[in-house]
Amino acid sequence: MNRIHRILTKKTELLCKGLYLDKNLIKHYKDQGINLDFGRKGGAGPLGGRYFLFDDHKTLVNVALWDEVKKSNLVLDKKQNNYFRIFNQDSQSTFCKLKLVENPEYYSPEYKTSDGIEMKKIALVHGVDCLATTIYQKCKYWGCGEACKFCGIELSLKYDTTIVEKNAEQINEVIKVAKAEGRCSHMTLTSGTEESTDKGAKRYIEILKGLKASHPDIPLHVQIEPLKDISFIDRLKKAGADTIGIHIEILDEQLRREITPGKAHIPYSLFKQNWNHSLNIFGENQVESFVLMGFNIPKKQILKKLEEMISIGVIPFITPVRAIPLKNSKTPSTDHNLLLDIYKEASKLMHKYNVNPLKNVAGCVRCGGCSAINEAYRMY
Repeated sequence: MNRIHRILTKKTELLCKGLYLDKNLIKHYKDQGINLDFGRKGGAGPLGGRYFLFDDHKTLVNVALWDEVKKSNLVLDKKQNNYFRIFNQDSQSTFCKLKLVENPEYYSPEYKTSDGIEMKKIALVHGVDCLATTIYQKCKYWGCGEACKFCGIELSLKYDTTIVEKNAEQINEVIKVAKAEGRCSHMTLTSGTEESTDKGAKRYIEILKGLKASHPDIPLHVQIEPLKDISFIDRLKKAGADTIGIHIEILDEQLRREITPGKAHIPYSLFKQNWNHSLNIFGENQVESFVLMGFNIPKKQILKKLEEMISIGVIPFITPVRAIPLKNSKTPSTDHNLLLDIYKEASKLMHKYNVNPLKNVAGCVRCGGCSAINEAYRMY
């Protein structure tokens, strides 16, 4: 097994299973000044994890951390020479070695914006150097009882780890500090969906202009629902967005109605229209869509839908669905062997249709921690 295939295989298994973390180990490392915890409990992306690097020094993985050993046969063991040993309880052998990506210094409470908000509540570092913020921490689907089952966006407000709205001045101040730490070379901006017809695009546009004016060197990624008025996509690009994510998430119409009841009202045809227009505006390899795995969708159907997306030019950011911490959700588990097959087949399709995720300049695809699609692409 060559090195990239080994890393792809192990990263995929880690994404699906996560790691068991003994609470005593948290105390053990805290006494040594190492901040090891279970990750964030709310937000719009995969929750409850921490970022690690493989021993190739470049492959990043966002791993869910569990406090129940039954949830994963992979155990985070003691640290040696900057790397944690990952122990496979089934085979009683070392699975791999991972290096924890430390939290940035500005997470400390003394770091505040000029208006007195803790900087950690404004933007977080995803991976090594992707700064990320949710510019508006509410979603219309939460208000009407049609929230996506996998989303924890408003839980961040419940746990007081963020504020409802951020502005460009606040974000710019965090960018400056994060850049000084070497923790911001690109940025992800996301948001809950708003009631307005622009679905939050106008809010994005105002912030994008403010960020580009102060930090023109930072590539910016935005995520938004399909829009009926696609001229807003042009305006997002003009305001400073460099890449865009328009997320289908579920590749089965019946499951969309069950898992994403609010977004399920949006027809698939509108996704395709928005993807096509975004590719015309943002260019090749700068349009992505999250695809969640773990639901009982036949492999043949998944690959058919993926080929439809990839043939258009959309990068499928394929990742296993993850349970929301502290919430009794019936989140399915993802078969890592099936996901590995999907990654390999998706990679072949991307090569076939000249879609290259490694050329994406900002956001989730460039970060790559929550999916192994980049590693799969490197295999061929």
